[in-house]
Amino acid sequence: MGGQGTAFDHEQFDSIYPDGVERHYWNRCRNQVIASMLRRVGAQGPMLEVGCGKGLVVQALRSEGFDVEGVDIAAVDPVSGAAAHVRTGTDAFALSAEEAVRYKTLLLLDVIEHLEHPAEFIQRLRAAFPNIEWVVATVPARQELFSAHDTFNRHFRRYDLPTMRAHMDPEGDRAWHSSYFFHALYPLAWLQARASKERRRFSAPRPGFASALHAFIGAALMLEHRIVPGRIRGTSCIAASGTRAAR
Repeated sequence: MGGQGTAFDHEQFDSIYPDGVERHYWNRCRNQVIASMLRRVGAQGPMLEVGCGKGLVVQALRSEGFDVEGVDIAAVDPVSGAAAHVRTGTDAFALSAEEAVRYKTLLLLDVIEHLEHPAEFIQRLRAAFPNIEWVVATVPARQELFSAHDTFNRHFRRYDLPTMRAHMDPEGDRAWHSSYFFHALYPLAWLQARASKERRRFSAPRPGFASALHAFIGAALMLEHRIVPGRIRGTSCIAASGTRAAR
C-alpha cells in the first residue's frame, strides 16, 4: 500500500489480485469512476498513485490517456503491461525532491482505510509533493458494512462522505468533490455483513462469456453512478481535494 507499515503480505495480494482480476466488474467500474472524477476536476499530470499494488489502475488510466505512474511499498510483481510505469518495493516518501516536484495529482485508491492516522499521512504527502493540485481517493464506504473482508484486509474503518472530508480536508477550505458509488451493491453488502462471518472471496472471471458478463455489469454500475445522486449510499466513496487556489 504505502507508508505506516501498511504493506500487504503475499496472501493478501494473491487474494485481491488473482490473475485476470482486471476483468472483474468491480475493477472495470471503479477504474471508470476514477477516470470520470479526474476529468471532472480537470486533474493534470504527471500523476502518482501511492499504494498502487500491482498497477491495475495505472495500466487502466494510461490506456485512457492519463499520464500516471505508481509506487507501492510492497515488493510485488506488477501486472503485465504496467511494469514500465510502476515501482514496487518503493516508499513514496523516499522519492527525490527533484522527482516529487514533477507531480500535479496524487491518487490514493483504497489506501487510507488501512491507516490509523490518514489525515496526518495526507498532510505529509502534501508537504513531500509541494506542487500537488489534487488528491483523489477512493475508500470502502459505510461502517455498517464492516465485515470479515475488512478485517482480513486490515481496514481501520469504512467511510462516509463527512469522514472522508475530515481526513482529506480537515480545515474544510479546499476545493471538494465527493460521491458514493456502487449503490446497487449496498443492500447486498448490508445483508452479507449480517448473515455471514466468512470473508468474501474475490475471484477473476475467465475470458469469454464470464468476462463479457462482467463487462456488462461494470458498464451498468457506471451508468448507475452517472445518474444516481452521489449522496445515496453505496459500498465505495470517491473524493477529490484540491488546493485552495484551485477553487
